[in-house]
Amino acid sequence: MIAWLVSVAAAVTLFTGWWYPGSTLCAALGWSSLPLFYVALSIPRRRVTRLFVSGIATYTGGFYWLFSTISDFGGFPAIAAIGIFALFAVGSAVQFAIWAFCWQHLPAWCARWGLRTALSWLVAHHFWIKIFPWDFGHTQLAVAQFAQFAGITGVTGITWMMMWVVEALCARRSATLLARTLSVSSLVVAIGYGMWVEEALRTAPSAPLSTVLIQGNVSLQRKHDVSYFTVNREQYLKTSQLVSSKDTLIVWPESTITDFIPASIATAQEAPVLPHLGDGSAFLVGGLTYRSRKEYYNSSILIRPDGSIAEPYNKIILMPFGEYTPFASLLPWLAEINATAGQFTAGSGPAVLSFSLSDGRQARLSPLICYEDIVPELAREATRRGAEVLINQTNDAWFGDTIAPYQHHMIAAFRAIENRRYLLRSTNTGLTAVVDPLGKTLASLLPYTESVLPMEVALLTYQSTYTQLPISLMWLALASVTAFAVCALAIRSRSSAQKSL
Repeated sequence: MIAWLVSVAAAVTLFTGWWYPGSTLCAALGWSSLPLFYVALSIPRRRVTRLFVSGIATYTGGFYWLFSTISDFGGFPAIAAIGIFALFAVGSAVQFAIWAFCWQHLPAWCARWGLRTALSWLVAHHFWIKIFPWDFGHTQLAVAQFAQFAGITGVTGITWMMMWVVEALCARRSATLLARTLSVSSLVVAIGYGMWVEEALRTAPSAPLSTVLIQGNVSLQRKHDVSYFTVNREQYLKTSQLVSSKDTLIVWPESTITDFIPASIATAQEAPVLPHLGDGSAFLVGGLTYRSRKEYYNSSILIRPDGSIAEPYNKIILMPFGEYTPFASLLPWLAEINATAGQFTAGSGPAVLSFSLSDGRQARLSPLICYEDIVPELAREATRRGAEVLINQTNDAWFGDTIAPYQHHMIAAFRAIENRRYLLRSTNTGLTAVVDPLGKTLASLLPYTESVLPMEVALLTYQSTYTQLPISLMWLALASVTAFAVCALAIRSRSSAQKSL
């Protein structure tokens, strides 16, 4: 009974932290959940089953809002939405079952070094599907000095550090004194690095760029009503005219322009629906483009000060049930149930769009559409290609009045830390915000309000360790080696048990 209580308490502690994203309470609960998870893992009785149930509780409690997203945005009836959400929670919870399975089959030396929890989580985190890719490390955004460690290791390194310290200190019978000393010392060094980098970035060379983020607060119903297409666009244009100025980048959210535009368009004059004020300002707008009758894209379009248009960036990671229906080619009846879903084509890769300022400088930016800003690899590759600022354009209206936009923002903020770039988040209904290269939110707009956010940001060229080195591949390699070792030991253990019978 105690084992079950501890397992459930661990889940409740963790998902409660996700109700307060980006706060000190979130960071404290993130840390507090790990000793409970360690105790739950260390009790052998029904370990895998208990952790599986704990995972279901974590996903159900932490991401409860997904039900309304499936229902409202996906257009599914309530019964179908309940089934899909249940499938999401149960399917995602397999990650916790894998965590427990790997934990019990790791060799003894892992326990002596206090690495059992971290290594087994690494496997579970890398080898199971995650629709909303969260990690324990995301909870530490409010602890600025610790969060800076992501500039070297990514969020995975923060999770690793948390789990290593907790296990080394809690497992007094198995973890050695050296393991405890090394884990705590590493944590101190990581925090010291964070303090140093905060100071170093203040003097990093950069060039200024004036930006204005427009939040139109257009409802989902009005956004998809054909009779309002022109009204919505004129609303954004009128607001932009009030704040426009020379050498200013004005950013509109995802799919602000809902008229389909040819992807090959070269100038704003060819498409009157595109904004161009001719006053030296540039626009980055979310719109819909097409190449043929079978190729439709959710795009980001840069209109330069002279009216020329860069080749649009096309969204790579499409929203299931909204922009496409998973498995519809194999099960056509799914498309019939989800008749409101689009049939968009995915883009081919990250893009760096550029425009000239009046002094001859080039501003290089990379768009990330919708929840692409929670995928580390896209922002990293864009930065490696030369992006000096990262810009997220999203329409989080389909989240509803829930905690989800704040969870989205907390995860996205780590892209700024990892790549040492400003992250501009222009959203339709919120959370519109500017995040600096330290992951700090400098300013934001209240959700569900019509407003603008002007901010001068720095165009940075410095590349972090995380950006330069294939850190993600290193973690994947370690996870792969661990998974191989776990499988080998599990097979050997099973063979030994059969021989003893």
